[in-house]
Parts: sequence; C-alpha cells; structure tokens
Amino acid sequence: MKKNFNIRITIFLILTFSTLSIGVALAGIYNLYRTATYLALASSFSAFIVLLEIKQDRVLKGFLLIGIGVLYQLLYPKFFYIFVDQALAPVDAVTHFEIFGQVILLACAGAGGSIIAVHADKTSSDYEENKIENNVIDNTRHIETLIKNTKKLNRKINLAIITSAISTAIAALAVIILAVKLTT
Repeated sequence: MKKNFNIRITIFLILTFSTLSIGVALAGIYNLYRTATYLALASSFSAFIVLLEIKQDRVLKGFLLIGIGVLYQLLYPKFFYIFVDQALAPVDAVTHFEIFGQVILLACAGAGGSIIAVHADKTSSDYEENKIENNVIDNTRHIETLIKNTKKLNRKINLAIITSAISTAIAALAVIILAVKLTT
C-alpha cells in the first residue's frame, strides 16, 4: 500500500465531506437550492467511491460502508433541509435528492454486505483454498488441433465470402442486362 495513495484518498475524503457539509450549507444559505442538491449528490457519490477504495480489514470496511449508508439516509436529509428550504427548492431537485439518498443507502449496504460475505466465505470451515487449482484442466495439448481447425474454418469463411461476392456480381450483372434490354 503506497503512502501517496493513502494521502490522496484522505485529502479527497476530506474535500468530499467538506463539500457535503460546508459547500451544501453555503449554497443553501445563498438560495442556490439546485446547486446545493447536486453538490450533495456528487459529493455523496464521491464519498461512496472513496470508501470503496480505502485499504482496510474486510469486516471493518463492510460495517463502515453499511454504517455510512444508514447514517447518510437517517441524518443527512435533516441537515440538508436546514439549509435548503424544501418549499422553495425545485421539485425535481428535491425528488432527485430523496431518490439518490435511497440509492446511496442501497449501494453502501450492498457493497458492505458483499465485502462481509466474502470475508465470511473465506473464514468458513468448509472453505477450500485450493479448490480452483484442483479443478483447472490442462488443455494445452489441444492447441495444435485448435490452430488447424481455425485455419480450416478461415478457408471455409473466405470461400463463403468469395461465393457471396461472385453471386452478388452475377445478380447485379443480370439486373443491368435486364435493365438495358427493357430500355431498348
């Protein structure tokens, strides 16, 4: 894990949460309700992406994602509507905000649950670490046959293309001859 990567993620996460809190609040105070709504949508989506990229223990990361999704859905609309007057905001922006809040909850819960499920699968008692390696079949001995059959198929396709081209040319020639006979 690179140190620069962690620093970039931390800075981006700070910017994202600053936009979610300060940027949205300022836009709401200045009656830029649509801007506040779309800032909230963009920064919450960015926060979700950043949380997915954090290098952390699976179970902790899963619970973090689920917790953030639930907290976002429970608390953020209350914070948002302190600064954005729902009666004055465009109806479509309010609807987008409400729908997107549900999408973030579902995305966080789904991603967090999946991460925890992977951990549960890997730590279960019936997990076989070499299960995939035992089922791999070596088919390299069939490569020569595959190459030979591919060349045969290539010849047949080329023959079909040439036959189609000749048939099309003959049909076009017949149409031209018929057209010339009809005009004379």
